[in-house]
Amino acid sequence: MRALPLAITAAGLITALIGGAMGLAAWVGQEEARTEWSAQLTDVGDSAGRQELTRLSFPAQGAEFIVWEGATQKNLLYGPARVAGSAAPGTSGNCIIAAHRDTHFRMLRDVRKDEDILLARDGRVYRYRIMGLHIVKAADTRYYGPAATPTLTLVTCYPFSFLGHAPKRFIVQAQLVEPSQS
Repeated sequence: MRALPLAITAAGLITALIGGAMGLAAWVGQEEARTEWSAQLTDVGDSAGRQELTRLSFPAQGAEFIVWEGATQKNLLYGPARVAGSAAPGTSGNCIIAAHRDTHFRMLRDVRKDEDILLARDGRVYRYRIMGLHIVKAADTRYYGPAATPTLTLVTCYPFSFLGHAPKRFIVQAQLVEPSQS
């Protein structure tokens, strides 16, 4: 009978260690991205092999992230990532950015319709306004297609408090309202 409490304790410790390691990797990834972002802004160092980054800001929530290019497992561990093949910020089309619900995009649960989202890239700032918040099944891809106007789609797993692979997705859709500022 002592084996069951021991097994439960061990499982709890392993879960806590994995969660802590993921949180640490997420923090380290954003610190690395901020360093790279600063280097891009000041053109310091060799730009060869440098990833073009985007700064994603949520003024109403006081949150800011550096977005990696390509939604690979590693990039998603380090922070939000722009899905390869989706539109660049400020251009016509659908700019899709994904992140994990238990780290960087947990704050999406607090966003509201009509709030602003800012994307900064290449010395320009693009202001988007949230037009809709949607909860869909994981297999529902209707929000990932091309768009005729400059659209920003943020996606994360849902529900936010779900343990394991979540069955749904939380989608934030926003439209460009202010093309660019220098």
